Amino acid sequence: MLTIKRVFISTCLLLSLLLSSSLVSAETTDQDRKVMMKYRQLFMETKGKHAKAMNLLLKNKLSLNHIVLHAEALAAMAEGMLLIFPAGSTGGQSRAMDEIWDESGKLSLDFKNKVSVMHGEALKIVEVAKQGNYKQIKKQMAVFANNGCRSCHSDYRGE
Repeated sequence: MLTIKRVFISTCLLLSLLLSSSLVSAETTDQDRKVMMKYRQLFMETKGKHAKAMNLLLKNKLSLNHIVLHAEALAAMAEGMLLIFPAGSTGGQSRAMDEIWDESGKLSLDFKNKVSVMHGEALKIVEVAKQGNYKQIKKQMAVFANNGCRSCHSDYRGE
């Protein structure tokens, strides 16, 4: 589990370096934008796969250790969510709506708050998973999905 956290932290640091150098500058190239959108798509797919894996394990009452592992991965990914939305990373096939950013190109306060709520709900999954009650984990997963993922997707994700 510690290795996953280290890999994620390393990835976040590398991504933040990339974002601070080229993707958030006024001279964002079309290629930078496409790469960022592709990375964001992969990031979201990975987050979804962790949730699906957890749901499969919960449904079949399997490996609590793996449920905790996936919960920790979801929490780590939720913590890094703001990094994958640099200004100028919309258009083309991106479903991210312009409302994610304010007029100055910074992430909107509402978007930041929703990501913070999602991160908090993901941390609660970790706590509940470590207690080992499948029913409670399933309940918290539903809260995470509704207050985390869906809250942003309904307001900030286009069709």
